[in-house]
Amino acid sequence: MRRIRYLGTMFRTRSADEVDAIQQQVRADRWPALEAGRLGVPIDAVFPISQASEAFNLMKANGHFGKIVLTHA
Repeated sequence: MRRIRYLGTMFRTRSADEVDAIQQQVRADRWPALEAGRLGVPIDAVFPISQASEAFNLMKANGHFGKIVLTHA
């Protein structure tokens, strides 16, 4: 129950008009929250690339909620 499931679609079965209507609705409903920074991807931990094995161990232990980020700086 700790995992977020993202669902998407390729719109293969939708007409161009349907896709346009969906895009307009998403833009009206979700875009303001996205631009305001109220929507985003949860980040659990940030590791330098030199600690990639520690990041992997955290992921393998299922001890995180959100993304594990590796940085190169």
